[in-house]
Amino acid sequence: MLGNVVAAKTRTSRRRKAQRASTSTATLNTSTVSSAAGAVARLALQSPPSAAAAAAGAGRAAGAASAAGRAAAMGKKGGKDKVESHKITEYFQPRRSERKTGKQIEEETTIKMEEAISTGSCEDDLIVYSDEMKGRGVRAGRTYVKNELVVEYKGDMIDYETAKLREEEYGRDHSIGSYMYFFKYKNKHWCVDATKESPFKGRLVNHSALRPNLKTKVVEMAGRHHLILIAKRAIEVDEELLYDYGDRTPATIAQNPWLINS
Repeated sequence: MLGNVVAAKTRTSRRRKAQRASTSTATLNTSTVSSAAGAVARLALQSPPSAAAAAAGAGRAAGAASAAGRAAAMGKKGGKDKVESHKITEYFQPRRSERKTGKQIEEETTIKMEEAISTGSCEDDLIVYSDEMKGRGVRAGRTYVKNELVVEYKGDMIDYETAKLREEEYGRDHSIGSYMYFFKYKNKHWCVDATKESPFKGRLVNHSALRPNLKTKVVEMAGRHHLILIAKRAIEVDEELLYDYGDRTPATIAQNPWLINS
């Protein structure tokens, strides 16, 4: 009986030890699982930053690769883009200046004037009219600008000595008018004698000491000099053409008082 009781206690004690061992094992297993779960959780919490870092690194690598591709395509040197330069003339044709120099204008004016003198075309723009007091006169058939050729005072170009002899001869015949113009050129005295009737209109231009719109000028062409009348100021259409004869001798003034009053 006692032996059975002892055996029963022994079995009971063994069961209790087994239960305690089982409980300890379960507890250990639970702790292990919990520890593992915590580790997994901690790893999971740490993963996103690591992934972001990896993504950022991948982005940087991709950017670097893209930049390297662009550099290779554009021919980068020294880390800077090679920019092609272009001249503006590749897009806009250069415009030539049409502005003429003073020398060019003077040369063109001289050529035009010489042509008008040699051909007599300047005569075409003049209108001959009659005046009760002065006789015949000339009006402008077009406008003229200052210093523009109007007409040549055309006649016989003679030296001073010859001119004085002719003047004495004309003076003996009062029916002959005075169409002689004396002037000095290159330190020598000359005269254009336009007394002889001719179709040239310059000889018919009247005198004015007070309001002349023409003045005389000597030009040289092909080794010969010519006496011309140029515009002293701007001249309008139909305006009477006048210049100062320059004759102030008492005898001439006595016979033609209008020479100093007109």
